[in-house]
Amino acid sequence: MKIRTILTTFFLAVTAFTAVVAQPSAVKNSSRSAFLLTAYNANGGVVATSYGVFTSADGEAVGAWSALANAARAEVTDLNGKTYPVTKLIGANELYDVCRFKVGANKVQPAVLATSPLQKDAKAWLVRSEAKKTIADEFEVEREETFMDKYAYYVFAYNPKTGVSGCPFVNASGQVVGLYQASSSSLGSNAVDARFAAQLTSNPMAVSNVMFAKTGLRLQLPADHKDALLMLMLAAEMRDSAKYEGYVNDYLEAFPHEVDGYATRAMNKVGRGDYAGADADMKTALRQATNKAEAHAEYSRVMYQKILYSADTLFTAWTLDKALEESEKAYSMDPQPGYRHRTAQILFSKGEYAKAYDMFAELASTTMRTGEVYFEAAQCKTQLGASKDEVVVLLDSAVAACNHPLDATAAPYVLARGQMNAELDQYKKAIADYNVYDTLMYGRANAEFYFARYQCEVKVRQYQQALNDIAHAAYIGGQNTPFYLAEMASFQLRVNMLEDAVKSSDLCLSLSPENTDALIIKGVALVNLKKKDEGMECFRKASELGDKRGDEYKEKYK
Repeated sequence: MKIRTILTTFFLAVTAFTAVVAQPSAVKNSSRSAFLLTAYNANGGVVATSYGVFTSADGEAVGAWSALANAARAEVTDLNGKTYPVTKLIGANELYDVCRFKVGANKVQPAVLATSPLQKDAKAWLVRSEAKKTIADEFEVEREETFMDKYAYYVFAYNPKTGVSGCPFVNASGQVVGLYQASSSSLGSNAVDARFAAQLTSNPMAVSNVMFAKTGLRLQLPADHKDALLMLMLAAEMRDSAKYEGYVNDYLEAFPHEVDGYATRAMNKVGRGDYAGADADMKTALRQATNKAEAHAEYSRVMYQKILYSADTLFTAWTLDKALEESEKAYSMDPQPGYRHRTAQILFSKGEYAKAYDMFAELASTTMRTGEVYFEAAQCKTQLGASKDEVVVLLDSAVAACNHPLDATAAPYVLARGQMNAELDQYKKAIADYNVYDTLMYGRANAEFYFARYQCEVKVRQYQQALNDIAHAAYIGGQNTPFYLAEMASFQLRVNMLEDAVKSSDLCLSLSPENTDALIIKGVALVNLKKKDEGMECFRKASELGDKRGDEYKEKYK
């Protein structure tokens, strides 16, 4: 028995030694392309370790997506112990747990990808390096399956490994055939065709994909300028400021002669109050941008936005005069209507309404015949003291210039016309505009709007519609809800809905106990409901709160 044990042990040792000795030299050499992949969280703690392989000399690589899915940053360590940061994601597939990415390396040893799959019973080696030593575990293909008509998915005979996700499998020639994938349904080991991982890519829309939103790593921008700009715009909507700032810097690095990158970064800095930094970016744009006219126009736009929406008074380098100067420079270099439009807007902000109106009117006869231009012309006329009828004509033109059927872009002009018609006592016209506006806003207008429509509806005796609108205003009124409830109670009292008036007053008082309007309305409603004592008590409370009407109503109904 002892002899048999000794012989068995000897046989296993010889077998293991033979496997190592028989290992093709190409297998060992392939480890120069493999690396350890380490992912970290925002605090610098390790969240995952796995493996991967370089696929190009300039640092493209493939590995396990699960390692990077929740990483704040990541790095790779090659056979020689050199470490490189993972800089960009190129593509990923969650189902097969593979991804393609770029590392910050100028020259690495790329792997050669096998062009044909391994067959059943063929040998493959799982190659990795540790402490500058090559480790190659031999496997045998149990079966090979095809997916997407051309890629191989391997199932290996029992030989489980742990902690080696993304590790490359190579054939006897040292060519990479697949990336290790632990089986979720058996004790065996699987591999996904490395060619599949190496062809992964993304499009501009991918930046909005929840799969990529979880990782702190950024996607590689598309090579096409317009596609890259689209990705930049979509990245802004993801509300990850640090990641978005990285995308902006990536864009500037990729397209240093395009103005929009500088303008975008400048606007980000304006948002943070870094006006000097924003100014420096736009001056760089003036030097670097191919389109100088656009650079001056964007410089003007960034300045103008800051002046309009910032309360800062300490940064004095930017003024309306400076913004006007840059806008006029842009127009002198390239007389585009858009540049003229900015000039007119700045003149309006400077209070030069007559000059601004002339420019808006001029623009209305160009390709910029838009609702916005007519609306701005109407604002100029209002400031110049023109008649309301004259302003309505311009607002009619603003609505007419919009796309038909109307969409949400026309909503501000329809609303403005409705408001002007209300001021002209043209209540039915105002209600018609308000109804269109409500439709364009999908019933999501604010409380002030519904209150304004309610007032018009009361004027034309559309009482049921008026009641609906004042009730809706109260429902969405927020901190102004007591005001709308008191108004609703007043209206209900007016149309003899006495019990409803009491209920609305009580609801108002539950939110605002010292609301004397509600107390007076409730008191009058109670008196008319033959509840004089209760009504007189309401008048008394109003009087105690300093409202003289309380005494007047006590005297009236005593």
